[in-house]
Amino acid sequence: MSLNGRNIPQPIQKQLRREANFGCALCGCPIIEYAHIIPYRNIQAYLPENIVALCPNHYTNFDRGEFSDSYLRDAKNNPHNKTYIKDAFFIDSQDIAVNVGKSKFINTSRILAVNDFDIISIKRENERYILLDINFFDKLNNLIAVVYENSWTAEKTASAVWEIVYKPHHLVIRNTSRSLFFESKIENEELFITANMYYNAIPLSITNDGIWISENEMGIELKGHVLKNYDIGLNAQAYY
Repeated sequence: MSLNGRNIPQPIQKQLRREANFGCALCGCPIIEYAHIIPYRNIQAYLPENIVALCPNHYTNFDRGEFSDSYLRDAKNNPHNKTYIKDAFFIDSQDIAVNVGKSKFINTSRILAVNDFDIISIKRENERYILLDINFFDKLNNLIAVVYENSWTAEKTASAVWEIVYKPHHLVIRNTSRSLFFESKIENEELFITANMYYNAIPLSITNDGIWISENEMGIELKGHVLKNYDIGLNAQAYY
């Protein structure tokens, strides 16, 4: 899997994320990549003043040469989420409550794991901005995309076409050809998640009605639980 972040050191990613108020400098989407305004090959250095946070959609536009240097620098200096503060992906409540199916996990970072491998984790930075960690596997157990602290890394192939849509407080990540889907939205200061994902070729489904982890036409269903201040919400055990 190619590293679209160009191996930018984590402290610099964190600095750029905060600079852009935790979103794409152009649209505010919380899922971001990092674009070198002057190409990295020309300077061979990770200079924060030369890098701007962009969502994968706008990064594609950037990669095609559709943005001028002056346009990117203006966006870097005046990012969307600083002009439109309420568009950012944040929760101001003291507790962070994550609703998955009919279960609720409060102040629980590791939301869903299989065999102790994290599939979905959520935390906050600056006590309000949501940070997502997501591992996207396909049906053959190939890791094809990763979100780490909202930074996006994905393979570059013709079949790996991702749709990332963001409206204020509502994020959708979808790959139709791989039957992958992740949705996260904020309502009444709580986070709600639905998803269709895989791990070790096992389908993982989160709907508004419950969580299903299916294996050989048998499944695990979880609904109606409330956990607070736990290390992990659901750690399913799959046997092979």
